[in-house]
Amino acid sequence: MVMMSKKFIFPLLFFLAATVSFGQVVDYKKQIAPILSSKCNSCHTAKKKESDKKPKAGLALDTPGGIRAGGVLEPGDASSSEFFIRVSLPKTDDELMPPTDDGGPLSPKEIALIKKWIDDGARFSSGSGGGLGKIAADLDVAKVRAMPMREPNADGVSHLEGLGATVSQLAVNLPQQLVVEWISTYHKTTDKEIEQILHIAPNVVEVDLSRTKVTDEGLKHIGKLARLTHLNLSRTQITDKGIEHLSGLRSLEYLNLYGTGVGDGVLPILAKHRKLKSLYTWKTKITAEGLSKLRKALPDAKLVLETDAKSNRYDNLDNPDKKYDF
Repeated sequence: MVMMSKKFIFPLLFFLAATVSFGQVVDYKKQIAPILSSKCNSCHTAKKKESDKKPKAGLALDTPGGIRAGGVLEPGDASSSEFFIRVSLPKTDDELMPPTDDGGPLSPKEIALIKKWIDDGARFSSGSGGGLGKIAADLDVAKVRAMPMREPNADGVSHLEGLGATVSQLAVNLPQQLVVEWISTYHKTTDKEIEQILHIAPNVVEVDLSRTKVTDEGLKHIGKLARLTHLNLSRTQITDKGIEHLSGLRSLEYLNLYGTGVGDGVLPILAKHRKLKSLYTWKTKITAEGLSKLRKALPDAKLVLETDAKSNRYDNLDNPDKKYDF
């Protein structure tokens, strides 16, 4: 990371503090996004199709997801954020972004806005929650499937993050496809928090609920995520009844049921998931005989009843700090 000298940074911070009023709320959409669009996105835009160039340094700044995934922000601390450091370097510095011959440097006011935005938490929504709206009572998998996959609802993403979820984009060139997981807050994540995924339902393709307090009833919410391909339910209390709620997930490819209470009763449901590539059933009530029957329905899928030593996917499963990977 490029670090500025104290001789330069302290006078700059004092000057910038006077440029933007202390009580001013910086709006990402109205004030930050336009700066990026005019000064940065010519080089840092996620490619939309194979013929497009990849974003410079793999950093896409044209979407909230791309910015989050870029690792250039330390929300609440602009002076430690690579994004702010780069745009506030001296004009003569080779690391200045954007370069002087490509739209840079930013104006003092633009730099001040970016600094305050990051110091205030680098929020992509208005912070009011006004963009959330209510989850429709009649929302179902068919309605979610009919929704276009556009830029994720920034208010919905911020709301989930506020509930302890980690929301990330699937890849730098796929900013509209999101992964939702509860890593450090799994022990207090209930159906109530999980339901909030529906605010960004059209964009969610992977969900990790391992070790959460999700119940069979909570899987009704997950069953509405029409584009879901990966689902980790390992070491949860779900049963056959919960799996029934996933019957409409036509795109499901990977399902981890390790350490759950499911049994052979779920196999007829899973047999209908023709895109299923991997199913992990270690320490469940699913029998070898039942899995053998499922193999006939899904001949190309990898169905694992015991540990898979070759892939090492189940090393240290009793380690609470271990993050599962499909």
